[in-house]
Amino acid sequence: MSEDRFDREDRDEAFANNKGTITSWKQLIIVVGGFFGFLFVIGIVSAIPGAQWLLGILVGLLFLGTGITFLRRTRNNQMLPVIAVIAGAAMIFFSVVGKFFPDLKESMGAKGYGVVMIVIGLFAMIYPFVYSSYVRKKYTETVEATVIRVDVSYSRSSRGHRTRTYRPVYQFTYSGREYEVMEGLYSSGAHPMVGEIRELHIDEEDPNRFFDIKQMRSKSAFSVMIAVAVIVFGVFMVVVG
Repeated sequence: MSEDRFDREDRDEAFANNKGTITSWKQLIIVVGGFFGFLFVIGIVSAIPGAQWLLGILVGLLFLGTGITFLRRTRNNQMLPVIAVIAGAAMIFFSVVGKFFPDLKESMGAKGYGVVMIVIGLFAMIYPFVYSSYVRKKYTETVEATVIRVDVSYSRSSRGHRTRTYRPVYQFTYSGREYEVMEGLYSSGAHPMVGEIRELHIDEEDPNRFFDIKQMRSKSAFSVMIAVAVIVFGVFMVVVG
């Protein structure tokens, strides 16, 4: 009985920081195995002549699934997952059109694809502002939270460079109860410092659901730059097409 308890404590400590996304080693093996298995299938399909359209769908599904997963796990950094979802949907669309509707693809030409790129870029650009407005209207309860620590995660790139990602941990009191909340994911870039006071928008029914509007805006700047680049590329395609 004692050994079982220690095993459970070790497991809980190992998976404590992902907020329930993966709760056991078995799930971790399935997720990692499934991901690399999917990449293996993509590699096989890429070697099949004439299967480029199917490869586009598979890669699109990978982007789409990754984006949706991250959207479910993060609140203050929504833009990059949205871009992944849009990119995945666009890949699937273009692949299906190219394979089953060649006449439509021919009629669209470079200008048609450019228009699609512009629409995607515009949507990605206005999304942060629309989402921020939605949060303010839906989550009307606000609290003053203190950043009690900033968790840091280290990783190495393929070139051996060490990178750091951050996850601020907030503490606040609501309805006489103290809460300690954090994002489900680490992210890079600007982040609040320890001791800093932030205004959080929270769900009154579940105060563990929170939004840091200031943090959302800081994370959206780079994503907006990507959106602008997509629009510029779309305009270029329309002009030269």
